[in-house]
Amino acid sequence: MTTPRKKKINIGLLTSSRADYGIYRPLLKEIYKNKKIDLTIIAFGMHLKKKYGQSINNIKEDKFGKLDIVKGMSDKDSPAEIASSYGLLIKNFSQYWENNKYDYVIALGDRFEMSAAVQAGIPFEIKFIHLHGGETTQGSVDNIYRHQITLASKIHFVATNNYLNKVYKIIGTKKNIYNVGALSLDDIDNIKLPDWSYVCKKFNIPQKKYILVTFHSETVELDKNHLYSQIVFDTLKEIGKDINIVITLPNADASGDLYRNLMIKLAKLSPDKISIVDNFGRKNYFSAISNSLMLIGNTSSGILEAASFGKYVINVGNRQKGRMKSNNVFDVPFGKKMIIQKYNSVKKLDKYRGKNIFFKKNTTKKIIEVITNTNV
Repeated sequence: MTTPRKKKINIGLLTSSRADYGIYRPLLKEIYKNKKIDLTIIAFGMHLKKKYGQSINNIKEDKFGKLDIVKGMSDKDSPAEIASSYGLLIKNFSQYWENNKYDYVIALGDRFEMSAAVQAGIPFEIKFIHLHGGETTQGSVDNIYRHQITLASKIHFVATNNYLNKVYKIIGTKKNIYNVGALSLDDIDNIKLPDWSYVCKKFNIPQKKYILVTFHSETVELDKNHLYSQIVFDTLKEIGKDINIVITLPNADASGDLYRNLMIKLAKLSPDKISIVDNFGRKNYFSAISNSLMLIGNTSSGILEAASFGKYVINVGNRQKGRMKSNNVFDVPFGKKMIIQKYNSVKKLDKYRGKNIFFKKNTTKKIIEVITNTNV
């Protein structure tokens, strides 16, 4: 007598940006192959916007599972527009959750649009699984959104024991919290990166020595972004006299267009020295990290991933303040002189050979084991 096959686990996965989708990819590949799981990718937010590289096309090309789209996000970046987008996403996701049922829904990170999708699911008692909870970013309101998602979730996958303890303090129990390391690093040792010459040709980047730069707005003390974005502009203009610069443009945050517009202006002033890219995609971006001299900016990829490629990072300002960091990261405040001084000292250093504190083996495998064997 054969044992009846158990019903497949029906999983939805929320993705709102090129950043979280790139982190998800190792997990998506394995979930898609897993015969115990039916996967639906729920894409929204920046994925649907031409302004941010229309990364929905990358999802369609990958074909990791069924794809649903939820609209409702403005192109504009004022606090009022972001609040309106938050409300519209809640409204649209409330309709989506009413019409679509899942055993679990996976959410990653801390962005406002991810929080809106999750908040809309609370009355429907959706069982959310949260990745990268417990982290701290004191220079960003993402702190609030991250902890909101944590409170709404039933299962938590965190990147360090410190973050596990933070989630425990937020939810009041250690049950269903798992330290699995950073998901984006799961296949970092085996991933086959495209040749940098191919990436340069695809994105019209000169094949010369360069630094990789990403600046987002500081979403705490918004009024300072006018000053900070001008400091970034002036600093990169000066550094660009010494070395080529490849810039990835910022996400949809309040005041993000201040940085975006100045970066575009900078590239127009020095098209032979400064290149801008809206959406590299995961492998191309990792190739950009791997072939760079160093990273400068305030993005989480500098904190999480750069150490695995042996690269030093100049982390500017408070956006990532409070996050744990490997020894490859140098913190500096916004100030042209201080950033340039740090650049001049870091460029003399040899390759970073220390460890990445966020790396653990078999992250994806551990996540899938928990999902397929846990009932909450």
